[in-house]
Amino acid sequence: MRLTPHKNSNFYGFRQIMPADSLELCFRQIKYICFHNLKNTAMEQKRSIWKETLNYGIILGLIGVGFSVLTYMFDLTFKTWIIWPSMLLSLVVLFLLLRSYRDHYNNGYISYGKSVGAGVIINIYAGLITAIYIYVLYAFIDPGLMDKSLAMAETKMLEKGLPEEAIEKALEMQSKMMKPWFTALMGLINSVFYGLILSLIVSLFVMKKGNPLLDEEEEEPKQ
Repeated sequence: MRLTPHKNSNFYGFRQIMPADSLELCFRQIKYICFHNLKNTAMEQKRSIWKETLNYGIILGLIGVGFSVLTYMFDLTFKTWIIWPSMLLSLVVLFLLLRSYRDHYNNGYISYGKSVGAGVIINIYAGLITAIYIYVLYAFIDPGLMDKSLAMAETKMLEKGLPEEAIEKALEMQSKMMKPWFTALMGLINSVFYGLILSLIVSLFVMKKGNPLLDEEEEEPKQ
């Protein structure tokens, strides 16, 4: 039985055209390409936007808590105008965080949709931290804030000229809902809602499209 290729066989002709060194180099290149693609695929599977945005959410949450502590110390918690500097601060911080996320994890490029999604997740983390602070504040640090909130609500309804019966019913309903856990839950919901609005605005300035011909392969995030 003949095991060596005959000179007239296709394999012998192929070896004549492609020397051994060239064949070895070709196989090495194929091996590198396959291994490189498998490595990139495994890296993409391991990446999670929830993990990547965790630190950013903690930063935003701590800044929000710090601002809330200042408003509490200066007795500005129930001032209606305080929401505007709070929104402005959140807008600026969220822009810086999303830009950092774009540059660090996405090689300087990010789509509008992904930026909005990352912004919402960041605000979810921040909202959880804020909710914990609100619960501790109303349940342990200053339980009298509930009564102060009801008193301010009664003053506003009196200024609007509502009947006393309607005011009493409204205050009775609010007193049932004004519990630390409920206030914390509403804080979380508000954080996510306003976070979505801010993310829609900020992402207009953060998004940056890459060149699909030059950026086909996404590089590994910077360490």
